[in-house]
Amino acid sequence: MSPQKLHDAASLVLVDGQGRVLVGTRAIRIPFLGGFMAFSGGRVDPADAGHAQRLFGREGMQDTLRATALRELFEEMGLVIDGPAARRAEGGFTEASFSLDPERLVPVGRWITPEYSPIRFDTRFFLLQVEQADLPFSHDGEMRDPEWADPRAVLRAHLAQAVLLPPPTQWALSQVAAGLEGVAARLVAHPGARGEEHLDFEPLAGIRALPLLSPTLPPATTTNAYLLGHEKLLVVDPAAYDADERDKLLCLLEARMDRGATLEAVVLTHHHGDHVGAAEWLRKKLHAPVWAHPLTRDLLVGKVGVDRTLSEGDVLDLGLDEAGVPFTWRVLHTPGHARGHIVLEDLRPGGRALVVGDMVAAIGSIIIDPDEGDMAEYLAQLARLRALPPRVLLPAHGPPIVDGYGKLDEYIAHRLMRERKVMDALVAVGEGRPEDLLPMAYDDTPAHLYPLAARACRAHLDKLVHEGRVTRIHERFKVTA
Repeated sequence: MSPQKLHDAASLVLVDGQGRVLVGTRAIRIPFLGGFMAFSGGRVDPADAGHAQRLFGREGMQDTLRATALRELFEEMGLVIDGPAARRAEGGFTEASFSLDPERLVPVGRWITPEYSPIRFDTRFFLLQVEQADLPFSHDGEMRDPEWADPRAVLRAHLAQAVLLPPPTQWALSQVAAGLEGVAARLVAHPGARGEEHLDFEPLAGIRALPLLSPTLPPATTTNAYLLGHEKLLVVDPAAYDADERDKLLCLLEARMDRGATLEAVVLTHHHGDHVGAAEWLRKKLHAPVWAHPLTRDLLVGKVGVDRTLSEGDVLDLGLDEAGVPFTWRVLHTPGHARGHIVLEDLRPGGRALVVGDMVAAIGSIIIDPDEGDMAEYLAQLARLRALPPRVLLPAHGPPIVDGYGKLDEYIAHRLMRERKVMDALVAVGEGRPEDLLPMAYDDTPAHLYPLAARACRAHLDKLVHEGRVTRIHERFKVTA
């Protein structure tokens, strides 16, 4: 799959005279970073060049981006810039509401969304300091609870898993918290702020995601290796086969170990090839034991050595997290996609994460293959995860899913919808093979995907047979009388 198109965007790091930073939490319905705390910002609009001309008397790309940042400040935070002050907006957006020298909007970085994201932005960040600041308000519903926040307090909240921060926001907050003297120069010191590849992503404290190229199913091209822990580290699903991709993982691990962390183990959520690519390599190179469910161990004999088996309810102790809190994970056995599939649940007080492997995906879909999967079991395990307290889902494919309940509900509803269509198609044809049902049951699926659809259809039919609603006669199926 070719990388997603890059959209030009701008974001504003707005700091007041007390050293507070203007932030808000993006509405959970927003496709890009919904549920994350961030600065105001968004995509360049075709009208922004005209806004730049009327605001600054010029309309080059840099000033168009500045105009985008100011427009988004108005739309998301309800504020305009009036000389040394950030004031509450009155009425609609007009250039006359703003009064400032464009050079006060100091360029402090160009962060490019990694290729694994389903939506990508080339975002230029600008720093603007004001002396006075009115209270912001949510102007268009895209931002929840906008506020002037002490950056140190936000970083503490991130350590306590109370907020999720994307990398640019986390970096900018840390630099503003260190003092305003020289902050612009410090902000551009991060490789990510220079448009370079930013290897990993820490949505929640003590949980880093590193997408690695893997032989997975399109449209996904990567599998996330998760690095869990602070004192002791677990690597979950090291997917890479390519030497350069393995070196990315090794670089991240060695940087953490150089700061005193120890590598406890490699954990595999299940046996599929797009999850285990570097497991045996790490086992030999860093003498890292591999942990997995007994059924996964049996399926990997001769491919990956498994040194410890993990079962339902096992607790993995990683010592303390960065905030000094005991950091433990509970193993949940969640068969359905694969017989030995496991999920890891963050047990810290206020812990919000589930590392879910292939239970759900943020990019693409999850295949239930009847040779090794079970649709009834899979649906039962989705319902089981839905019954847990609200969680951020950390999938193998794609970015974090903040609305865990919403995603699980979506998956359950989709599978049940498909089951109804399979049943209706079987009623219509009277008797047939899975392939015979596809034109009706998978009428929304491109024909080139029919081989995969036939496997999924068979999984639904096997579930219906188990429930007594369908009868199987050799390779054909019919509705039970």
